[in-house]
Amino acid sequence: MLFFPPTIGLDVSDSSLKAVALKKGGAGLFDLAAFGKGYLAENTVVDGEIRSYDSFEKTLNEVLTSEKSNFPRTKYLVASLPEAKAFLRILELPAGLKEKELAEALKYEIEANIPMSLDEVYYDYEIVGHDTAAGHYDIMVNAIPQRIADSYIDFFQKNGWQLTALEVDAVATKRALFSGDEAVKESALVLDIGAAQTSFLIVSEGILRFTSSNTVAGNQFSKMLSQHFPLDLKEAEFMKRIVGLDQNHEKGQELLNVLRPDLTALKSQIQDYINFFETHPASHNLSESAKKISKVVLTGGGAALWGLTDWLSQELHLGVVLGSLGKRLKMNPMSPAKISLEESLPYATAVGLALRNFDEIK
Repeated sequence: MLFFPPTIGLDVSDSSLKAVALKKGGAGLFDLAAFGKGYLAENTVVDGEIRSYDSFEKTLNEVLTSEKSNFPRTKYLVASLPEAKAFLRILELPAGLKEKELAEALKYEIEANIPMSLDEVYYDYEIVGHDTAAGHYDIMVNAIPQRIADSYIDFFQKNGWQLTALEVDAVATKRALFSGDEAVKESALVLDIGAAQTSFLIVSEGILRFTSSNTVAGNQFSKMLSQHFPLDLKEAEFMKRIVGLDQNHEKGQELLNVLRPDLTALKSQIQDYINFFETHPASHNLSESAKKISKVVLTGGGAALWGLTDWLSQELHLGVVLGSLGKRLKMNPMSPAKISLEESLPYATAVGLALRNFDEIK
């Protein structure tokens, strides 16, 4: 029998921690055992690096020991690393290479494809595809600066946690949102709208093939609204969720006009990435159904902006949906951890991290 202790998925950003615990359900699904969020003090995490261990531990303990959270008693964690600081590439290498030859070839390709020395990064790789006709492997490589990863490793070791894995947040988000035959057949662009940045992910045939990010994000929307109406930031957040881009609301059109420059920039960036993917030579090797982006999936706390899916769909002439965790999670009505679709949007990465160990032992 496999020993599988309770493991918590911990999504770390410069401003917050989000944690999720899962337990095995039936039919390949999972029960949401616990979830929670805490805000980090300024300069606790800077550019993805933990700078204040005391402040980080304080917030972590508050999230995991809250009376409402019901997290299991465990010291096992899977934590995220920031996509904006990582280097993710899909490399093609000849399928006939032996293991040692493959490792050496990867070192050369990684140095040629990232702007840092191998001595400054940790990297890992996974064979994600095999083109028999072309005779090559598709290999996903992740590299992260050592100073960032070391800050996590050092913190968790010093504070008695068992860190089972560190994983780039984009990889975890993909795991949470895509599974089964649908993921294998389609290509989709994911827009993960966080508080301080928005990440763009392209998932094709179940493989994460592209990532990027920018700073058009939820906090920026809130600040613009608070300055225009005027409101405090909490009231601006409430307005985004209740009024949003609803043209039937008296303030909806005004809100859209305030946010239109940033929303238009976001839409243009999405279109640029779609065009890049669909015209890139690598897409020619995909199945016919995967050569075009079939939909845009929104996740992250900023995706709760009311009416954003409809507005983007009209602007892009493409289906736009909120990312659902329901394909992987079974919301047990008897469980103390109950969460709505809107509430679940910020937790996709944490869910993907918590799923990692379950998927590893299949």
